[in-house]
Amino acid sequence: MRLGIYTAFLSMFWAFSALAGEVHDIKAVQSAPTQAEISFSTVGIEKSHVKVFQIPGDKPRIVVDISEGQSKLLKSGSYKASAGPSIAGIRGAIQPDKSVRFVVDLLPGSKMNAKTVEADRIVLIVETPRLKAEPRFERASTQRVIKNPAKVPHPRAKPVPERKPIIVIDAGHGGHDPGALGTKGLREKKVTLKAALELKRQLLSTGRYKVVLTRGDDRYIEHDDRLRVARANSADLFISIHADATEGKTARGASVYTLADRAKNRSKRIVNSQNWIMDVNLSEQTDKVGDILVDLAQRNTFSQSTEFADILISKLGTSTHLLRNTHRRAGYYVLLAPDVPAVLLELGFISNPTDERLLNSDAHRRNLMTSVTAAINAYFNR
Repeated sequence: MRLGIYTAFLSMFWAFSALAGEVHDIKAVQSAPTQAEISFSTVGIEKSHVKVFQIPGDKPRIVVDISEGQSKLLKSGSYKASAGPSIAGIRGAIQPDKSVRFVVDLLPGSKMNAKTVEADRIVLIVETPRLKAEPRFERASTQRVIKNPAKVPHPRAKPVPERKPIIVIDAGHGGHDPGALGTKGLREKKVTLKAALELKRQLLSTGRYKVVLTRGDDRYIEHDDRLRVARANSADLFISIHADATEGKTARGASVYTLADRAKNRSKRIVNSQNWIMDVNLSEQTDKVGDILVDLAQRNTFSQSTEFADILISKLGTSTHLLRNTHRRAGYYVLLAPDVPAVLLELGFISNPTDERLLNSDAHRRNLMTSVTAAINAYFNR
């Protein structure tokens, strides 16, 4: 009797689940020589509950977020489909807020050209230069029996992509936000932009890097958008340039900030609040394991940021006066990306007459950026 009641309850539960909206199948087919179609078969999912967006970069991805829905594909908590010739793969997971997220990993150079959200399906049209045949997908949890043990693959390190390191340079303030003002009226936003442009020039002249500026003119960029630039470009290093200020005029010298321990929880929160897609997000996980994975990524980033900061300070010491306790910790927003090594560089105190005069000098800024370039070279020479 109890078994019958339990079975009936399960039947009612799955019936209700289907009515609540569900993704029950995913297919990817080659629809043209340079085009793939990824189709999510759905039941009862409202258009307003579906958000589809694309993340560009060296690892382009399409994200499908369903705020109110579920999927039997995610019974085990996550889903993975093997790679095919048209796309790199598909993965999915139940988010901490119980929404459903699928990510379509694209091949380099591919992009989404169109999307359709209907009552019974979500269709993504992808242009790719390397389509060959229809990919075959299978649940990651399905284990194949390998009859020949000699051919069992061994774990190996993920290969480092053969590309130039990507450096994102963030000139602080801008537009309606002048930043700090010097005793002679020098504006911080002017100093930071000129320094960023000079650093870009020097880095490009080495031929070793790809350089992206968060702003290349006098405009204001929101803090979260500055981080999005770094993540959208798969940055290997993020440098935010500022000039310090204090009520007194005696303090002077450059300093370097990295993320403080107390600010790490803020970093975790913005991962979900901004729909950031970290590779660790979609591993097979519970919420608790997901937090651990973010912690691991964060620790690695923290270590790399600290290493670069120490190198940078040693190079800056050859071209400018340094503030005591030069390496400092803070919770600045631009340092919060959990998977992009980042530092905030204070070039000096614009409130100090000597530093203000130096920061307004092309020659001094050029020497400072020469030191920063040398630090970046040393960091990537590891």
